[in-house]
Amino acid sequence: MKADDLFMKEIRKSRTFILGAGFSAGAGVPLTAELLSKAMSKFENECNGIFQRVNNYARECFEIDENEVVDYSKVGFLELCTFLEYIELKEYGGGERWSSNGSKEKINLRYFLAKTLIEITPSENDIPRIYIDFVNELHERDIVISFNWDPLLERALDFVNKAYTYTYEDKKITICKLHGSVNWRLGEAPDYAKSPIDLGWKSMKYTEGMMDKEMYFSTSVLSKHHWFNGIRNSEIEPFLVLPGYGKSFDVRANAVMWYKPEFVFGSTHDVYIIGLSLAPDDFFIRSYFLSTLPYLTDSIATHKRTIHIINPDQSVEDNYSFVTKTQQCVIHCEYFDIKHIDSMRKNRQSA
Repeated sequence: MKADDLFMKEIRKSRTFILGAGFSAGAGVPLTAELLSKAMSKFENECNGIFQRVNNYARECFEIDENEVVDYSKVGFLELCTFLEYIELKEYGGGERWSSNGSKEKINLRYFLAKTLIEITPSENDIPRIYIDFVNELHERDIVISFNWDPLLERALDFVNKAYTYTYEDKKITICKLHGSVNWRLGEAPDYAKSPIDLGWKSMKYTEGMMDKEMYFSTSVLSKHHWFNGIRNSEIEPFLVLPGYGKSFDVRANAVMWYKPEFVFGSTHDVYIIGLSLAPDDFFIRSYFLSTLPYLTDSIATHKRTIHIINPDQSVEDNYSFVTKTQQCVIHCEYFDIKHIDSMRKNRQSA
């Protein structure tokens, strides 16, 4: 077989998986409203002073009377984060900003969102079978693009002893978390915040390009131990891209992660979009798809590539119409199921 034919055969075995919040929901990982409510409860119990400030901002934002309790399961997460972005803007203008990574309110909100996800995401032995089957189907030429903060995928891969990487290493499954992760931090911890416990932070090599601030990850931070041992570790400052207008600033710190998979669709076969409910105003994700998915059309004529969109939302066809009009797509308007993994396997074996 010619070298070019061998190369194309390998490409046909490669897949790209794009995961949204709906992917993790089957493991009990809460969606936005429930997650915010649970996180704010932890926030109130463990850091009440700063919680009260956020709570008062929520009252302003949603015009809630002082005599009423703020119900975080009903308020808009996006609107709250946008209002906190405005507060941060004021602090920045007045020289009051506490950290280059954001206001105390936003840093603590990220922390308690992450802590909630660390607690609720199943530990390795409790992960539902479908996720174990899914990661068993992954191989080193696959790329997973995730918009989730939670550690479900990493824990499942650890359980089956499959190596993964955030930085494109050979012989490992690549995970691109475009909205950050519970086990990432932006920049080194300042000296006053250094922990006596070595968390094993590793550079993601962002500053080898044009970025001036490094991103770090720690696999040990995926463990519940460092979050629930009675003392808050000052080095754990999760990098999470929050919704709202502040997202425009947050994603710039993770720009390398958005750039690296730019041409992934030019060297992959089938694409699976699982549980990503694409909101009409999510302009970054829409722009990413508009810019990169056309590379799929450069495929070998005899081996057409297909985008599989797996989502039970009845509006999924309308939300993805800008994709379905130009690409070969199959919409599965249903929950992610073992039959989809069986189909992935068959498609890979027949490619």
